[in-house]
Amino acid sequence: MKMTHRPSRVSKTAQGFTLIELMVAMTIFLIIGAAAMSLFRQHANLFTTQQGEVGLNMGLRNALQQIQTDAVQAGNGFYNSGATQTSNTPAGVTIQNAAGASDTVFFIQATTPAIPLNGAGCTLTTSGSATLAAGSGVPAAQFAGYVMFINNDNTQMTVAKLNTSTAGAGGVINLTYNATAANGTNSLANDPTSLTTTPTPTPLPAGAQTLSDQFCASNGDLVVGLSWVKYWVNATNQLMRDTSGGTSDVIADNILGFKVGAATFQNGAGASTSTPSYSFNASAASPTGYSNNFTLIRSVRVSLIGRTPPGQFTGQNFRNTYDGGQYRIQALSLVINPRNLSMND
Repeated sequence: MKMTHRPSRVSKTAQGFTLIELMVAMTIFLIIGAAAMSLFRQHANLFTTQQGEVGLNMGLRNALQQIQTDAVQAGNGFYNSGATQTSNTPAGVTIQNAAGASDTVFFIQATTPAIPLNGAGCTLTTSGSATLAAGSGVPAAQFAGYVMFINNDNTQMTVAKLNTSTAGAGGVINLTYNATAANGTNSLANDPTSLTTTPTPTPLPAGAQTLSDQFCASNGDLVVGLSWVKYWVNATNQLMRDTSGGTSDVIADNILGFKVGAATFQNGAGASTSTPSYSFNASAASPTGYSNNFTLIRSVRVSLIGRTPPGQFTGQNFRNTYDGGQYRIQALSLVINPRNLSMND
């Protein structure tokens, strides 16, 4: 019996994709892939932007924290070296406001106890020399940089740039310094803090000290060493921290604005209070300013405006609404009450 061979049928599912099916599948894959890549790019840009803004925010916060650390110590260390009477803080903060530009602020501390002048007469700060009483236990070398003259009832003062401080016979301390003007004012070269560069306004605001060029040992008038910390923004948008000892550090980069306002002491209606608002114009007269009378300052408000590096953390066509630049902008503010300046309110 002869057997015939029939070819087996191949199922349709084993024949593979047709060209049309393959092209349709590839088209669908490309569409889905393109959508996925577009979504990924969007989220990648968003993540990068958030990273830049978080970094900027942390930088501003760290800078304000450093400023706060220095500010709360403003006016620290003003006390009498051997008497039971304690001198009040004459001044701890000075501010140089600049319209349309960044401000400058100094936080001032005492580096020595307040030591009485020696002898029975009076010292004119226009003379450029003074002698401090023996028995303070303070080495002459501890006086360096700048000194402040304060009268015993804390109503008059001036500042001078120190040249030499040496131990004299009997334990006294001899000081030489750049002389002040006849009214107790001084130049920025001799007083970078600008505490004494403006004559005392008339009439004198309540709670303020006057400038003077005469201090008398017979009245128990005093001399104290000074140091300061300065914050300012340089030409390359860096927030700088300088000290009277000569060190200079970069605290933050890419700073577009640094403004410092002050609430000041006022005494009226039988109550001692601080002004309800902050003045950002130190040289203006009351009520918009306080005529550069920094002895009235009781608290400060510090504001920082920072940016991310130009061209980073932004889309190619991004422009901010602050100044139209291709960078992100953030601003932070902090109110600081220096513990040594608010105790008399």
